[in-house]
Amino acid sequence: MGQYVEFIVYGLIIVTVLMLFQGAYMLLSSGAQNERIANKRLKQIKKTGDTAAAFEILKKSKRQGSLFDSIFPNIRSLLWSANVGISPTMFFAFSVGLAFLAIFIGFNLNMGIVARLLLFAFALLGPFLFLRVKASRRQKKFADQLVGAIDLISRGLQAGHPAAVAMEMVSNEMPDPIGSEFGLVIDEINYGLDRDTAMKNMADRFPNDDLRFFISALSIQKETGGNLVEVLENLSNIIRLRREMKKKVWALSAEGRASAFIVGAMPLVMFLIISLMNPTYYVTYADDIIFKIGMTIPAVLYVLGMYWIYKLINFKI
Repeated sequence: MGQYVEFIVYGLIIVTVLMLFQGAYMLLSSGAQNERIANKRLKQIKKTGDTAAAFEILKKSKRQGSLFDSIFPNIRSLLWSANVGISPTMFFAFSVGLAFLAIFIGFNLNMGIVARLLLFAFALLGPFLFLRVKASRRQKKFADQLVGAIDLISRGLQAGHPAAVAMEMVSNEMPDPIGSEFGLVIDEINYGLDRDTAMKNMADRFPNDDLRFFISALSIQKETGGNLVEVLENLSNIIRLRREMKKKVWALSAEGRASAFIVGAMPLVMFLIISLMNPTYYVTYADDIIFKIGMTIPAVLYVLGMYWIYKLINFKI
């Protein structure tokens, strides 16, 4: 009987590893293939003039979701920003599978309970942290391209093109991600969505204050009229000044950020090293009231200290 249990356990391990590799492949790969298929279908529909089918495709894409979308509504937007071709359900399944694999490794290496918990937490949160980093890089690239996109739209308007054609110039002439996002906006407008709604959808996919200013300028000009070129030129100058100020603040706070990283990481690194070298180091005294008090007070002071350091090195501009 014990042999059968052992075979079952090893079989589950093999299946888990295969699922992790599949999830890692999907996590690291781009979702461009699905987008190309959808765009190809929309182009074919555009040739035939069957707008009803186009609306069905757009509605289907809006309905795609899962239980995790309602519980964690920002996950899908984060996956889109990171350009990761994976559903929220698959992402959570991959994270949980990685966490269970970490538990199995912890038991086989005879780690202490603290080290196992730390390994489990790292394995569970690791994919999310990776996703945040990848999304942040792409969002930063989008923000860097936004000023150039506004200038391009302004020059298109000066040349006599309507706003929709000027935005289409951005999708044709600028690289990913902003070119792809404006291209999606143009597709949504061509297939029946209002321009303000399409622009709001882009702001939901790429949260950015400067982009919201741009959308507000377009919306106000549409309702009240006025010289849109002048509005966009002023907005472009304001965004440039804000970005210059952010870079100055980032440079001035570099020393504080480095200190925060070193001071914040050192206690956790030492705690992990000691737990790995001697798994029973903390477990031996875990029931001692003095040990509990001695570990609780530094933990509280550590959290308060990191909070104040965060407040000192982060400025809202």
